Parts: sequence; structure tokens; C-alpha cells
Amino acid sequence: MSRYIGMYVSHCDLCLRTKIQRRLPTRELQPLPIPEEHWDVISMNLESGRYDSIMVAVDSTGKCSHFVETVTTGTAAGVANLYLRNIWKLHGLPRKVMSDRGPQFVAAFMKELY
Repeated sequence: MSRYIGMYVSHCDLCLRTKIQRRLPTRELQPLPIPEEHWDVISMNLESGRYDSIMVAVDSTGKCSHFVETVTTGTAAGVANLYLRNIWKLHGLPRKVMSDRGPQFVAAFMKELY
């Protein structure tokens, strides 16, 4: 049925004239710069699992990872506290943090951490 509908729509004059054309961005993906030192640039994410969430911190240079389980939801202050207690004591402060939770979260996390 899906093929039939696809064929019908691809040949329908009205559908072809009124369909909105969606174009992909024409920019090419650019690689991230390689950090100079281990733990200068980290990527962070919060995953759900057995606990409410698990904080994942990955070194962008060596790909070493830390997984910190938590039963609280991930606010910037909470994540900064988890980082301070579990990762800072081993690796110090990062120069840059990347996260899929958006630049606002990263800025708030860094402010709380400092």
C-alpha cells in the first residue's frame, strides 16, 4: 500500500504542484578540531536507564569515558556537582564541553562548575 501511495503521489499533477520541496542544507559537515591535551574537550550526555539518569563524560582526545549514576534529574547545578565529585578530582576542569542538550545547558553547566 505504501508503494502504491508513493507511486500515485509521484505522478499526481496536483500533488506535484502543491508539494513543499524540502531541501537539505548545502553546507558540508566539518570535523571538530583535535584537542591539544587529554580532558581539554569533553562531551557530556545524560542517559536514562536503571537509575533516573546516568551522566556520561567522554574525553574527546583519548575517548576515555566516565559513567556516573544518579537518581536525580539533570539540572546544570546537579550535573556540575556530579562532575565535581566524580571527574574533576581525576582530570581537572575542561576547557570546552559539548553536549546535545544545547548551548544554554552547557553555558549554565560551566557557570555552575566554575
